[in-house]
Amino acid sequence: MVSCPLPGKSWGYDMKELTAAEQKILGTLGNLYYEVVPLNLRTFCSLTSEISKNVLEHFGMECARMPCQVWCSVPDHNYVIGFVGRAQKEGKWDGHVVCTAGNWFIDAALHHFNIEFKLDVAPVAYGPMFDLPTQVIARIDLRATEKLWWHHPPQGADISIPQNPPELVAQYASQLIKRVAAGAAP
Repeated sequence: MVSCPLPGKSWGYDMKELTAAEQKILGTLGNLYYEVVPLNLRTFCSLTSEISKNVLEHFGMECARMPCQVWCSVPDHNYVIGFVGRAQKEGKWDGHVVCTAGNWFIDAALHHFNIEFKLDVAPVAYGPMFDLPTQVIARIDLRATEKLWWHHPPQGADISIPQNPPELVAQYASQLIKRVAAGAAP
């Protein structure tokens, strides 16, 4: 689990700042995510973002799903997930999407970096988004020289988010709601 301590807004739009209690709920969701959701779903950003959205909305947060690119920058290379212009494989979307809640985000599909590039990246990250108008949504430092950057998709990209089986979303969201409610209690 990776979290980021910078408060803010994103893309110049004022967003509700999460309260300490809401931040705790979001963090608890991130920490418990793969204790409930099967590990084989770690690369399905459309599904994980929708599950996250359902859970956080249950706790009264305004949420949205935000298409984006994620960059993992290391000293000698940049690795990118989402909207990279590759031909779509059957059943695979050439995009990435996270769940936003107020001025924070949660990304539960970072396992792509492990699978595609053999990089040691936690499967879930969450934190505040930047508070100025920019193409960059957020940044998290993994280590001193390794960082994750979330960017808005390239201009002209097809940002249509794939649909998910509603029963699958509901199944994992309801299980996570119970676990988060117990874990985020004062």
